[in-house]
Amino acid sequence: MSRHIFLTGEIQIGKSTALRRFLLQSGMTADGFMSHIVDTADGTRTLYLARYDSVFGETESQVAARVTPPDGFTVRTDVFDAFGADIIARAGNRDLIIMDELGRMEEQAERFKAAVFRKLDSREKRVIGVVKQVQTPFLDAVRARPDVRVIEVTRNNRDAIPNLLAELLRGE
Repeated sequence: MSRHIFLTGEIQIGKSTALRRFLLQSGMTADGFMSHIVDTADGTRTLYLARYDSVFGETESQVAARVTPPDGFTVRTDVFDAFGADIIARAGNRDLIIMDELGRMEEQAERFKAAVFRKLDSREKRVIGVVKQVQTPFLDAVRARPDVRVIEVTRNNRDAIPNLLAELLRGE
């Protein structure tokens, strides 16, 4: 039986939006983590981590990665392993735990990955999240778990995903 649910799909297809809509419609509460990308005029993209139940502070201590054109890419594994792992460890005080999103940047963040697996193993709360559609040992291991159901979000089904999540949570 699938206890945890992860959405996957193309970039910008609406995975996180569907997750937020589900939470609004269901009235369920959640904690966990979310990522937030900020684009600047010079083309730099900055990925911030934040607690799901908070407002983005966009402080340097929350910067998990930066992409600087034309080909600069910096992942701050220390932020995933300290701040991100702490967020996950503290999650579980609400109805659901959110992990939005798991991706390839976390591949070298051993503490972060261990925190994800501990939370999935704990059975304390159900996890609903987003997982990138890329192949890495970490993401493949999350998707391969027998207690994880992966749902692909497409243009055709994205509006129905909030209702599907509600049905799955009621039925299991």
